[in-house]
Amino acid sequence: MTVKPADAIAAFDSASAMLEATARGITGRPFDRVGRGRLFAATLRTANLLPRSVRQSLYAFAGGAEGVRPDELGSVDLEAVAQWATEHYPERRYPAVLLGSSNGAAVHLATALGIPWLPQTMLIPVRWKGNSPDRPDRALEFGASVAPELLRNNPDIALHHMHDANQDRLMIGQMAYFRFKRRRLGAAYERFLQDRLEPGAPVIVLADESTWPVTTVADRHVFQVGAQGGIGPEDYDRHGIVPDTSAPEAEWGFDPALLEDVNRFSGSQPVHVIRYPNTHALSGPVADLYRNWLNSDRLLVESFLLIDPIRTIEARLVPLWTIFPVSSAVRTAVDYLRSSEEFRSVHIGLFPHGVESEGIAMPSRWRETISEAKFMGVDTHRYPADFAALVRHGAALRKMPRRPLPEKLDLDVALQSLGLLT
Repeated sequence: MTVKPADAIAAFDSASAMLEATARGITGRPFDRVGRGRLFAATLRTANLLPRSVRQSLYAFAGGAEGVRPDELGSVDLEAVAQWATEHYPERRYPAVLLGSSNGAAVHLATALGIPWLPQTMLIPVRWKGNSPDRPDRALEFGASVAPELLRNNPDIALHHMHDANQDRLMIGQMAYFRFKRRRLGAAYERFLQDRLEPGAPVIVLADESTWPVTTVADRHVFQVGAQGGIGPEDYDRHGIVPDTSAPEAEWGFDPALLEDVNRFSGSQPVHVIRYPNTHALSGPVADLYRNWLNSDRLLVESFLLIDPIRTIEARLVPLWTIFPVSSAVRTAVDYLRSSEEFRSVHIGLFPHGVESEGIAMPSRWRETISEAKFMGVDTHRYPADFAALVRHGAALRKMPRRPLPEKLDLDVALQSLGLLT
């Protein structure tokens, strides 16, 4: 029996959450509580009162419960997953579509323009309670043994098995991270481009050029030790695993094979490519677009899944998205503030991944660096195991004065303003 798409794809991941956030954003709905219900919020607030070790265990258990069993991988139909992704959007015609890399700034761009985003990369969490964060060699062997049927039944994808013992330490003890990248559009995405775009509407490809050293496991299958975040590839203990090539970074990087297929399918339809050298590079240009569009001087520094495009627009905040609360996020925020006209206020959200990983930027680091900033729903004493921040962030946004939604941002203005366009 085929695994249902919603059961095969991790709900806690960047791509699936940003897909939902975009779908809500372009239809004027908030992405509150990272897309979850009130029961989720109540559970988190209660659990946050428990000792740290218990909170961490519950967080890992909740993530592990989403996983696909290894013997089910051959029944995962990634064409059905693509169809499921397109069904997030209302059946109407759109003036353009974003397609490609996951990126929180792109969620805001899509919302401002009123256009959908279709992800290239998504995460299949594979249940494996024997996964040791500190033994990537065993993880590679596990992946090599269970992935062949998934790859055989889904010829249009490449598999990036990611093992990050630093930031994903809690989750990784429960599962293996199988990220797949579409290398061809496939039938579902082709139907969307053909049936749901206005005549002459452009396809805008998001191409994050982030790469990472990997080890080839098989055809269309690589193994990545570590991930973009607090430390670099050279800082991980590979336990004897030797990289033999470089590949698009598992979570954020763009596989250019998809662009070739987009060009093949589109024919005379316009195709624009937004290339950016690293995942944070899109954040400043989108923030500038918002500052001019909203005529605002109030900045919101976002973190991973702590995004809510509609509430952000209603509060007239300028969103500067960052991947995680790590050193590079602090640098991104500081560099943006230095290069911009002065902001009247700065608010900061910090995503809680549960452990004091290497390279993490704790609340004290943010306070020292951006002294005028105010935290959005962060309990600085419980951070980084402050899991209720996932719901407090939205609550803080809801308390801010709201204004009516403005007219959508003009597509031509946006494309001309993005200096990363090719």
